Amino acid sequence: MVKFSTGAQAQKLGILSVFIILVISLSSSDLKQFKTDKKPIWAGHTEPTPDTEYNLSGLPKNRLWLTGREWKGKHIKNLITKSRFKAWKKIHIETFIKFFTQAAREEAKVYKDIPPALYVAQAILESNFALSRLAVTGNNLYGHKYHGKTDNFLVVNDDSPTDKFESGFKSQWHSIRSHSKLLMNRYRKRIKGTPTLDKWLSALCGGKNVAQSKRWRKKGGTVYATSCLCGTGYGQKLKRIIKSYNLDN
Repeated sequence: MVKFSTGAQAQKLGILSVFIILVISLSSSDLKQFKTDKKPIWAGHTEPTPDTEYNLSGLPKNRLWLTGREWKGKHIKNLITKSRFKAWKKIHIETFIKFFTQAAREEAKVYKDIPPALYVAQAILESNFALSRLAVTGNNLYGHKYHGKTDNFLVVNDDSPTDKFESGFKSQWHSIRSHSKLLMNRYRKRIKGTPTLDKWLSALCGGKNVAQSKRWRKKGGTVYATSCLCGTGYGQKLKRIIKSYNLDN
């Protein structure tokens, strides 16, 4: 499993970015295919980052994770730096999808009921392409909450500023395997008949849309994420990601 970070790529792009922007013309429309959702839901995306210094590619010098504001490039004013950042972003997304698709396919050989596209789409939505603080510092790709009795957790702003998340994953692969077990133990039993991607999306939220999920919740059912109950809905967000990146192939 490849460990994704901004570090090594940032150093290379800091040197090569001038050549990259001569070859790649990156206007705002060039990244339309790489958008996930206007309102991100990954834990920690709103965390403040005062006094952060950035390198020539617009990436933080002192950490490997990004906030939602930084991911959108809103911290960058210089046009050349912005072009470098967009070039890095494009490469990172493509690399993430390539390697995580392969990892998901390998995991699906063990857990045959889980579609590979679901692994990848949830990792994108929950960790922002493995660039959230939770993913970088805790190898937690799927926003798994902490329910233990030790101090092996991270406090990250999510549903509340003091939410505790699991940080005991030894690797990203460990996070994927933990997610497989969670899906099979908690959500697989909600699926009748042969599992399909649509059935899994409904199982995660207790319904196909926000209205159904709310009814499910009122009856005492649990949902994977609070976004199942508001906005466009968690399942619809995942569908949009799967379609945008052609993950269901």
